[in-house]
Amino acid sequence: MKVKIQENQNNSESKNSFFLNYKWAFVPILLMLFVYSNTLSNSFALDDGLVTQDSTINQGLKNFANFFTQKTLPDSGNIKPYRPVTSLSFAFDYSFYKSSDLQLFASKMHLMQLLYYAIAIFLTFVFIKKLFKSDLVAGAISAIFALHPIHTEVVANIKSRDEILAYSFGLLSMIFYLKFKESNLIKWIYTSVFFYFIAILSKENALLFIAIFPVLNYYTTSKKLNFDLILDTKWYVIPALLFLFLQKLILGNIFIVKLSEIDNMLVGIPNFSENIATRIYLIGLYIYKIIIPHPLLYDYSINYISKKTFLSIEVWISLFVLLFIFTLIYKGILRKSKIAFGLLFMVVMFVLTCNLFIQIGATFAERFAFTPSLGFAIALVFSLIEVLKKLNLKMVYLGLFLVPLLLLYGFKTHERNYNWKDNDTLFTHDYRVSSKSFRIQNNYATMFYEHTKNIENQNLKKKSLLKTIKLLNTLIENYPNYIEAFLLKGICYLELKDCKNAVFNFEKAQKMSIYIPNIESNLGTGYINCERSKDAIPIFLKLLQTDSGQEQLYLRNLGVAYYNIKNRDSSKYYFTTLKDKYPNNEEVDNYMKLFSGEIKKVTQNTNQTVAVNKNLTTSNQSQIEFNEAYTYYQNGNKQKAKELLIALTKKDKTFAMSFSILGLIADEKNNFIEAEKNYKKSLSLNPNDYRIYYNLGNTLTRDGKKEEALLNFEKSIKLNPNYINPYKSLVYYYKSINNTEKLNFYEMKLATLEKK
Repeated sequence: MKVKIQENQNNSESKNSFFLNYKWAFVPILLMLFVYSNTLSNSFALDDGLVTQDSTINQGLKNFANFFTQKTLPDSGNIKPYRPVTSLSFAFDYSFYKSSDLQLFASKMHLMQLLYYAIAIFLTFVFIKKLFKSDLVAGAISAIFALHPIHTEVVANIKSRDEILAYSFGLLSMIFYLKFKESNLIKWIYTSVFFYFIAILSKENALLFIAIFPVLNYYTTSKKLNFDLILDTKWYVIPALLFLFLQKLILGNIFIVKLSEIDNMLVGIPNFSENIATRIYLIGLYIYKIIIPHPLLYDYSINYISKKTFLSIEVWISLFVLLFIFTLIYKGILRKSKIAFGLLFMVVMFVLTCNLFIQIGATFAERFAFTPSLGFAIALVFSLIEVLKKLNLKMVYLGLFLVPLLLLYGFKTHERNYNWKDNDTLFTHDYRVSSKSFRIQNNYATMFYEHTKNIENQNLKKKSLLKTIKLLNTLIENYPNYIEAFLLKGICYLELKDCKNAVFNFEKAQKMSIYIPNIESNLGTGYINCERSKDAIPIFLKLLQTDSGQEQLYLRNLGVAYYNIKNRDSSKYYFTTLKDKYPNNEEVDNYMKLFSGEIKKVTQNTNQTVAVNKNLTTSNQSQIEFNEAYTYYQNGNKQKAKELLIALTKKDKTFAMSFSILGLIADEKNNFIEAEKNYKKSLSLNPNDYRIYYNLGNTLTRDGKKEEALLNFEKSIKLNPNYINPYKSLVYYYKSINNTEKLNFYEMKLATLEKK
């Protein structure tokens, strides 16, 4: 009993000792919580909403193993990330905080983001104190790191949680490595290696921590610079190789296959000398942004950063700064300078993201400076300490330097958080600060157009459409090959009833693209509205053969186009086909009245819904609401379309097409369970829609339910033996499992159909 009491006393003393040792860590944490408190009222911004759209993440923690055996996070450009630990953290949030109230859900996600960041700051304090044995130094460095404005993208943008997790687990790995060096107990090196692996599984940038362990070994022992310093690193090679193996196994090709100039402007600089000069400039820009974090932007894509040559003064300034830093590191490492340690940490942690050695999927991003900024904070604090020593001032005077800096950092960070409130706020603010970046221009123009669509006053709407066109013209001037800008310009002109310019822009987009159904469809729409229905017919005939997803739209447009050129037989054929295939579409009945002599001509609006005249406007409220939702879907605003369709399904549970489009939206977001549910609901209302059987088959295939998928492909073929798409899917499937007999059968069927 006495032994047990003694153990309890020891445990209590140990806990008290822990909090006494690290009580000052709560000062920078409290400062951070005060400065970042305004993020709790923010909505989702930029790509935040993507984190819960994955079919594995939005099932919560039910399928734990799936996070480690498949890709779960959405792609970023051409990069396919394997970050299972980050995905798990989002799944955890989803399990406990998912709400139909999107703002409430966003607030809880932001709260979790602050919690993770608070842990990161605490671990920063622990690491620095353990390494440099000073509460004051640890508190100063942690406070600078906590309030640094360049971190706003990582903290205010939920999608960037991977940076916080990789950093935190990397710190844990280094803390336990230092514990190993102090005690020489092998259990601590095992613990360190474990957390290193977890850090890499949070984000691949954490691989670089492997280069820091020899430096820690050197700084915490009396050893001189030699090869023996890296012997401990062998323990960390195993998890690093294991991660690379898993990444290759799950994602396939781990290298970026193709990057565009929009992804990384370096792609558009073929000249070797200019390319290298621009890379050097980018490193200088990172250092500048860490020292002077202003202005801050969510994007630094093409046109914001211009191509550089070795005649550019910025390149030589960057090169000089780099050489100066490397000189300080070289001289400082020999005498174990703490300033040199900070600078080395910063340089090492930039290696994978600065674009000097590896061309990545982004030109420049503030989030890439998150972990390296710890090195800056270390170097800054010890530089200030050196100044104090030279001035013969006590350490307490360190506050005279730090307090003004922290006030500036805190104010800048707090203000920047407001900009991340939602997409409208972020896009508008950053466009006004700097409209050079391609994506900033594009996002602002798109946002402006989305607002324009909701303006009811026609005079105001006209002015807003003209402003949208002006924004798009600026975008095209900077990036003349951007197809989407011409497409959106065409839509704007069509709404302005400027047929000549509408068709010109649609044709321009068509010439620049290989074959994109959305562009073709908009061009055909432009032709119909501009009294060129004859030119629209071959477009929609081809779309009918190549793009099954919008068959109903194409049949309708062909009926309209043929009617406008007075080919009543063909017009009646396509309207009748539309009615036969989609009997629940009550709008079709209005078209059939065209043949009763009730109207002479048909036109179509920019949103691709047929508009005859007021006498023929559908009286069915569900159809009207569906048309509005479908308009948003066609124009790329899937979230708004989804909201309207969900509202419609609550009012009218028998409108099949609502569930079909909801299925498409869910499938595009990899939400297979929701897609399957909506497709099956649509089929229960309209069991003869062979298109939906095909779409359902695709969803089931992607969700791993291949046997059920095959049944749906076959059902689609049974309903329409001439529908080519399910044959393609079956050929692909039987080729993948080496079923030669069925492969040959469906290949022959496919070849026969393609000849027609």
